[in-house]
This record gives sequence, structure tokens and C-alpha cells, in this order.
Amino acid sequence: MGEVINSQDAYNWSISRIADAFGKDRRTVGKRLQEVGVKPAGKRRGSPVYALSDVGPALFNEARRGTGEGINFDDFPDARKAWYQSENERLKFEERTRQLIPEDEFARELSFLAKTMAAGLDSLPDMLERDAGLSPEAIERAQVVIDGLREQMYQAAIGDSGGGVDDTYR
Repeated sequence: MGEVINSQDAYNWSISRIADAFGKDRRTVGKRLQEVGVKPAGKRRGSPVYALSDVGPALFNEARRGTGEGINFDDFPDARKAWYQSENERLKFEERTRQLIPEDEFARELSFLAKTMAAGLDSLPDMLERDAGLSPEAIERAQVVIDGLREQMYQAAIGDSGGGVDDTYR
């Protein structure tokens, strides 16, 4: 005849039953329970049984899912040192292969580009008048559009972009 157990013992399971219920290998379940320090809630037929209320957090702890929580990097100084060295080597390689350029060089190139654009925009009305033979009204309208573009470029450069083209320049 079957064994009658009290209702609390219904929530105390063996490692094999826990592994079957959660689709995990019994060695993995046993290892995680041991790592976390879950104590058996008792014994049934000579085997330890564990309370499901203790097993759940041990098996499904958020830190185990790769979120990085619960890891103290001070516990791994060699790994931390190796990571920083590898990052430094990666940066040196990217600099050497010109995938990464120094900040001052970038600023110089960007400044050169902005000056070239501004000079071209400044001379555009004169070129339109001389080469295209536009009327003074058309040149005046072109100058308004150019001034608007220069203002947009300036606002973008200082990081205060208004979020779009002003309709007065269309």
C-alpha cells in the first residue's frame, strides 16, 4: 500500500524529482544546491529531500542568468588585469590601423571641413550672380537660405539643434 505523507512533506522533493520537474540534470541541481548551501529538509527512503521554497531561489537566482549582479571583480584581480591589458592592446591596434583616431586630429579635420563648407556657402551668392546670371531678388533669397543653413550648422556644432529645418528658409 502507498505511503501517506503530511501536506508539508509534499513540497520536499529529492534531487532527482527536482531535476525531472525543471528539466535539468540531477548533477547540476545537486551542484547548485551545494554552492548556495541549501540544507536538506529531511530524508525520505534514505535520500535527502529539499524544500521547494529553498530550491527555487537556488536554481533560478538572477545572478546566474548572466546579468553580472553578485560578481565582485575584486575577487578576480588577474582576470581584471588581463581584461584591461587586452582592451589597451585593442585600442593600440585600432589606432595603428587607423580605425581609431586621436581626438585632436578628429577636431582638426572637422574644423577644416566646417571652414571649407562655410567658405563655399559664403561665395555661392557671388557665383550664382556672376555665372548663372540670377536676378538680385533670387540672389537675396539664396542668401537667406544660406544664412539659415549656416545657422543650422552652427547649432548642430554646439549641440543645440532645434530638431529640424526652419520652414522660413524653404
